[in-house]
Amino acid sequence: MDRLLSVSQAARMVGVPRRLLQQHIQEGRIDAFEGHVRVSELRKAYPEADSERSGMIEKVSRIREAAVFKTPHDSRPNVDHLATELQRARVEVARLQDELQSFRVLAAETEERLLTLEENCDARQAMMLGTLVGWFMNQLKLREPR
Repeated sequence: MDRLLSVSQAARMVGVPRRLLQQHIQEGRIDAFEGHVRVSELRKAYPEADSERSGMIEKVSRIREAAVFKTPHDSRPNVDHLATELQRARVEVARLQDELQSFRVLAAETEERLLTLEENCDARQAMMLGTLVGWFMNQLKLREPR
């Protein structure tokens, strides 16, 4: 498989300045694709360059192999870290449950006060408050856990 190198890598491989290599690309002496040059194109344009001596291809290959086959020293999860995270999650769940309960109490008190107001109003105000109470109760029902 023909390797693709960046213009900088290719210039280092054949031992020419990057600017010169870019000039050769612009002049059409070397084919490039999206800022990358094939090794075979470099060998055609610079047959005198010793790509093996530069070690660039081998170095890139070694780096890729090391990255692909690299495994962590200990693939087991850190038990202490997981226990700490679990405890944090428990504390957060408890806090959210308390907050939810507080909102439920607030909603119940609001509903009770609205109904009391509705009972003590004239007909026109009672009708408006009835609409508000109906909306409020519907909103509470929509937010109930299923």
